[in-house]
Order: sequence, then structure tokens, then C-alpha cells
Amino acid sequence: MKSSQMFDTLEGHLKSTDEIDLVVLRGHLILEQCLNALLAQWIAPDRLPQLNLMFAKKLELYEALQEPRQHWADEITRLRELNRIRNKLAHQLPSKPGHHADVKKWACSVVGYTPKTINRRATYRRIVLKAFYLLTGYLSGAASMAATIRAENEKRRRGH
Repeated sequence: MKSSQMFDTLEGHLKSTDEIDLVVLRGHLILEQCLNALLAQWIAPDRLPQLNLMFAKKLELYEALQEPRQHWADEITRLRELNRIRNKLAHQLPSKPGHHADVKKWACSVVGYTPKTINRRATYRRIVLKAFYLLTGYLSGAASMAATIRAENEKRRRGH
């Protein structure tokens, strides 16, 4: 999946969703598709589904496969935290509908700041969307970088 397709998918599914729970669940699925596209740089795309890997295992696999000169520890930590939040949302009802302190904390850590108006619904939603856009950009960029490195290595092997 190309970067533009990833962002189109993100826009189509998240911008039309008002409920934060659905934004998180759909955003997680979109990021998993991005992660699959990234892993496809090392694993045949038709083989990946046969491995039956959950999101957390895909992250571990990506971490193990990345180039040593790449430093993505913060992003991987944030993706792990999102997975934890997603699992919690899928298996536990929040004490107040639409309120998830973990989601707010996660989104603010991804974007790098906490707006003064974070408790306003519109601001909260906007920060969560920004977090998904940033992580989609990260995974998309990592996939492009992996493809470039792979192509360069292939050229060297052929002697060009």
C-alpha cells in the first residue's frame, strides 16, 4: 500500500467517525495495514497472513528486522501503548462513555504536547487524529526507507 493510499484510508475512516472508541479501533486497524506493508519489505505479502501474527508480534518482528542505524524506539513504544489501549477498549467498558484517560495521554505523547483545551471534545478528537496521522507517516516513511535500502542492497549484489 502506497503512502497516499494509507492517508486516504485514514482520512476516509477516521474523519467520518465521531466516537473516540471507533477512531482508536479503526486507527489501530489502519496502522496494522501500514505495519503489514512495512513487513512486506522482508516477508512475501502473501506469506504474512499465513503467519497469523497479532499486532504485538508484528511490532516485535519489525523491531528485529529494522536496520541497526534506524532508531525508532519511541515510535515502537507508542505503537505498543496504542495496542494496549486498543485491547483494553475491546475488552473493557470505560467508567464514562467516550472518556479514556489512556487515549488522551497516548495521543498527547505522540504529538508531543498537551493542549490547554484537551478536555474539549473537538480538541481531544483532533489530537487523537493527529497522533494517528503522525504514526501513519512514520510507518509509511519506514516502509519507503526499507524499500530503498532493499533496492540498494539488491543493486550491490548484482554488481551495479
